Amino acid sequence: MSAVLGSLTPNELACALGNITVQGVYRALKSKGINTIVASNRRKYIPSIEVKRLFEDRGFQYPKQNISFQIVKGGVGKTSLSFSLAIRASHYGAKVLAIDFDQQSNLTRSFNIDAREKSVWINIVRDNVECSKSIIKISDSLDVIPSNLNNSRLDIELTQSASNLKDLIRDKISSIREQYDLVIMDCPPAINKINTAVTCGSDIIIIPINPDPYAMDGLEFSIAELLRVKKDFKLNLDYRIIWNRYDARERLGALYMHQITKDEKKFEKILPIVIRTDATLKNAIFDAKTIFELPKRSAIREDIDQFTKEILGINAWNEQQVKNGVI
Repeated sequence: MSAVLGSLTPNELACALGNITVQGVYRALKSKGINTIVASNRRKYIPSIEVKRLFEDRGFQYPKQNISFQIVKGGVGKTSLSFSLAIRASHYGAKVLAIDFDQQSNLTRSFNIDAREKSVWINIVRDNVECSKSIIKISDSLDVIPSNLNNSRLDIELTQSASNLKDLIRDKISSIREQYDLVIMDCPPAINKINTAVTCGSDIIIIPINPDPYAMDGLEFSIAELLRVKKDFKLNLDYRIIWNRYDARERLGALYMHQITKDEKKFEKILPIVIRTDATLKNAIFDAKTIFELPKRSAIREDIDQFTKEILGINAWNEQQVKNGVI
């Protein structure tokens, strides 16, 4: 992956800030002595650390959140959303730590990491390896704790060691937590001890669903399990549902979307973003790139951008700016 992995274009920054033109962005950059990066595709990018300065100068506060992606159903795009959110949030200046808990290590491979000889979460739990020793730097604003097949023994290890699941994640990352705005955790599609621990260590859980009957069953099962864990461990956490791989041309998509909106409790948990089906993401990952490095814009690029701004609170911040008469 290239050096522009953690960067934003001046035009994208102007759109996100809401109350500034592209020319205004260039003036702000010049006044602060910030140089843009010219990539191989000849586009100009702003380093993420400078993006963060510009946002914070205008009063934006980055959230401090532990976010996990979970559903008891494989193939819904959980890992691709974890990967895309980590990438795009880092573009917007957030300092991100992505943690791969799945033994299949798809998130790890998405970052083009060969983790066969790397320290992973089971080493952190079983061997008391410090989290800082397991971190792989992707960019100035994005780090990863990878996974490999050794994590297949995580559940056994947690059972044998009688670990305190409620505090496991927060305790293990406590020494490094202040370095990051977002901790994004990708989980295996299962009900097990590590997912329970991750649930306890999350501030918000994002459940991706596809418009198909198996994903809808997985949604019901996942919500029931989250509510059980929340009650058993007396947690103060929330969950959100995101439509992924949605194709408006398919009748089932509209059918299931209508079905879920009739459930008031689920309806209020649906994020106001739909991730449309698009092969661009899969092709980009195969080429060891991100969708934001590709020369052509795409539907999924726009959707992931909106999804990220929703999670970071940029959309809500801009709405407040309008109410306050700033924009």
